[in-house]
Amino acid sequence: MTMTLWPILAAALVAVHSAGAWGAESASQRLERLAVEANERTLDLFPVSETMGRGAGPRQDRVELPFTAEHRERQRAHHRWVLQQLDGIPERELTASEKLTHQLLAYRSRDSLEWLQYPFHQHFIFIQLGGVPSHLIRLVSRQPFRNEADYRAWLRRLARYTEFLDGAARTMREGAGAGVTIPRVIVENSLQQLEALAPDPSGMEKSALWKPMTHIPSAVDAPARARLETDYRKLLAEAVFPAIRRLAAFVRDEYLPLARTSDGISALPRGAEMYRLAVRSETTTDMTPDAIHDLGLREVARIQAQLLEVGKRAGFNGPISDLHRWIRENPANYPFSTAGEVIAYLYRIHARIVPQLPRLFGRLPKARFEIRPTEPELAATTPAQWHPPSDDGTRPGVFTIPVLDPKEMSTLTLAALLAHEGMPGHHFDGGIKLENKVPEFRRWMWINAFGEGWGLYAEYLGHDLGLYEDPLPLMGRYTFELFRACRLVVDTGLHAKEWPRQRAIRYMADECGSTEGGATAEVLRYMVWPGQALGYKIGELAILDLRARAERRLGSRFDVRAFHDAFLAEGHMPLSMARERMEAWIENQARK
Repeated sequence: MTMTLWPILAAALVAVHSAGAWGAESASQRLERLAVEANERTLDLFPVSETMGRGAGPRQDRVELPFTAEHRERQRAHHRWVLQQLDGIPERELTASEKLTHQLLAYRSRDSLEWLQYPFHQHFIFIQLGGVPSHLIRLVSRQPFRNEADYRAWLRRLARYTEFLDGAARTMREGAGAGVTIPRVIVENSLQQLEALAPDPSGMEKSALWKPMTHIPSAVDAPARARLETDYRKLLAEAVFPAIRRLAAFVRDEYLPLARTSDGISALPRGAEMYRLAVRSETTTDMTPDAIHDLGLREVARIQAQLLEVGKRAGFNGPISDLHRWIRENPANYPFSTAGEVIAYLYRIHARIVPQLPRLFGRLPKARFEIRPTEPELAATTPAQWHPPSDDGTRPGVFTIPVLDPKEMSTLTLAALLAHEGMPGHHFDGGIKLENKVPEFRRWMWINAFGEGWGLYAEYLGHDLGLYEDPLPLMGRYTFELFRACRLVVDTGLHAKEWPRQRAIRYMADECGSTEGGATAEVLRYMVWPGQALGYKIGELAILDLRARAERRLGSRFDVRAFHDAFLAEGHMPLSMARERMEAWIENQARK
């Protein structure tokens, strides 16, 4: 038997065995088996996802290079295999929740296969959000460090990142050769993050990668600590830092001169197609960029009127473009001297929210919740974010907020921001999702329009929670909603209507009341992540529409607690699936 034939025959034997085993199982059992196996195969392809989700696990020392042609073909093979297996599992024999599992497995694979048709990996690989520098900084804060074995696993993983870093340079070089480059301004910002990871050897402790050595647990004895520190210093100095510097030198000397000066993704080869796919995927609707742009203009006008009306009660009588100046003129809006004071203020708002949640929800998340400043290495280029808790319960859900200068941080929007990122926003919907008795991939599935739509809807629920009783926080709530409506205009303007970023920045400042610096940071975000910013308003409007339908159909029998519990009960899904589910729920409630 030749070596070339053996893998083929082995695969055939496995297929025959699997077919025989599956033939004796029910459709529900086959689906359950497929969901587990597909998830494990996904984690094999993306082992860092295990660390980010489950926490500690057998893959915590592994690294893959998902941007290579070989890996991308493995991804395609995986998704084709999932779809092939799903074809043999009839939906009619499944429960309602199992049908969702079947549909979501198919949705994820079809969506992934479509993304893999385009060179998104060459565009996203070196950006502020999710690119190589921020990826490493985030990973070092999520990697488990409970004992010496965990540290050794991290050393093995980090050693393998040298290949990852060199591979990133090859991918960027290939992209540049095909005319796919990242906007120059984005490259410059990300280069600063990367260079900070590998400071001069005498300042090794200044690198974010040194953090694991600053909080070694007591379970690691003194001799082991000394060995770990010696080995870690050697790894950083002799392998990791040189690899980072090689990538930085490539970016600075070779890639940066080739980086494009255009701002929208439509400037790339097949860029218009890429944007339409991003819009469809991020909103989970069939809305065109033009339709979303027009919706954004209508929403901006509607919310501006509400904001200006509330502003009069607070003493603001100017145009939207003067809003930030007016806020700045009142020192009472800027009470903070330290980052700790900002965090304490947010915790006080959180303490007001939690006791009121049972009025709006029958089910509350069990996961712990914390509020922290964003890592200093990321604060200048990263927005406020929620990070989910780990499956093993060792890591809480965390809301991180960048505090570059606490004296420059206004209280105006903090209540709405916390409602979005904490409870009843992302920590609520994400925490409940993780507790669901559904396949693991569903508990970790993120659908942008569902999740960010819920976050913006949670800001709306701040009215019911008493967060906006005074004019100023109510202005903050409408400022945030206006901001999300402006995103519909600006994102589509940049990527579908060829707006230069200066026009987009000007629109954010004039029509949304943003500062020049804030507007610039936001526009840079939309440039590197096309379509993502659309999910907030599109999702919120879908939830509000479903709630209005339920209120009309059920009248006095409408129970907002039951509505919220039903909406969140099955976790994330495309808006079309959520609408179908909730319309069926409304009719079922009407028949009771």
